[in-house]
Amino acid sequence: MKINVIFLLRDKKDDFFTGKNVVIIDILRATSTMVTALSNGANGIFPVSSVEEAVKISKNLERTTYLLCGERNTKVIEGFDLGNSPLEYTEKVVSGKKIILTTTNGTKVFDEVKHSKNVLIVSSLNVSVVAKKMIEIADEWYLICSGRNGCYDESDALCAGLLIYKIIQNNVKVELNDAGRTALVVYKSTKANFNSALKKTEHGKILIANGFEMDIDFISNIDSLELLAIYLNNTVSVLQ
Repeated sequence: MKINVIFLLRDKKDDFFTGKNVVIIDILRATSTMVTALSNGANGIFPVSSVEEAVKISKNLERTTYLLCGERNTKVIEGFDLGNSPLEYTEKVVSGKKIILTTTNGTKVFDEVKHSKNVLIVSSLNVSVVAKKMIEIADEWYLICSGRNGCYDESDALCAGLLIYKIIQNNVKVELNDAGRTALVVYKSTKANFNSALKKTEHGKILIANGFEMDIDFISNIDSLELLAIYLNNTVSVLQ
């Protein structure tokens, strides 16, 4: 299996991911929030890149059926129902609701993969389920790290390395690009204490400084969710 990790999207042409198999990574925190919301009964997630687009979508829905959610630079967007902390997305809050979500980094990636063949959503929370699906499809894959403000984000590299490690543990022969080999080395060097590794990243430090250390503790629970999330027709949902 060929696995290509991409640390930065800015050098890719608009149609680069057309027809390709893709995994989206934004462990701190968009993809972690998505799989958590779905595991607690959310009725699909609409990831959008801008606040304006999120508000526009909400105007076409009955107010009792959705939650308008998102953050910019860790802070809840003014007038929105929720931010981007997975701990906010409890069953009581999200069950049966459509989630309209815009975040600083992670949701922007979805604009690039609307014409991809398969798009999976990964976090440390559901990594083994995603690894299993990738092995099942047995094709070339692109792991897209969302990054942080257009720059390399080591937390996403850790998650990419974790995913590759899980695949290798299944005795699958893997061919990696340069970034993939780097991600695997980064993960292996820190896997003894994944929680501490996330907290030491630049992104982790920013979250802690803004009062979200408990989010990292929650996200550090590897394989706590048995859920496969896919992106299809502009919506993230559970693959049954």
